[in-house]
Amino acid sequence: MRTYLSLHPAQDRSYSPEELDMLDALVVRVVDILGITDDGDRNEAAARILSLYTLGGRSFDEIVELAVRLHKEGYAPGGRRSDKPPVQRIRTERQRRGLKSDK
Repeated sequence: MRTYLSLHPAQDRSYSPEELDMLDALVVRVVDILGITDDGDRNEAAARILSLYTLGGRSFDEIVELAVRLHKEGYAPGGRRSDKPPVQRIRTERQRRGLKSDK
């Protein structure tokens, strides 16, 4: 994450060292899960994680799950790379299970 932020210094806020350590760990987890070796894909993953983290309201595991799923489905951090229509709302696996049990 520190590499991504150094390449994109125009961020709306600054992050504490603890937040940066946690965000770095999230990037490493997502990169390992996806087997990313390309710097461009790594920066995309970092941007996606930062976006999800900044929105708030999600656990670290949910951020990892969503970042992996969005990468696999072709979502770029700033939009969509494919011509498929956008989804209504992105939900975590836990949220989808909760919706099914509510019915």
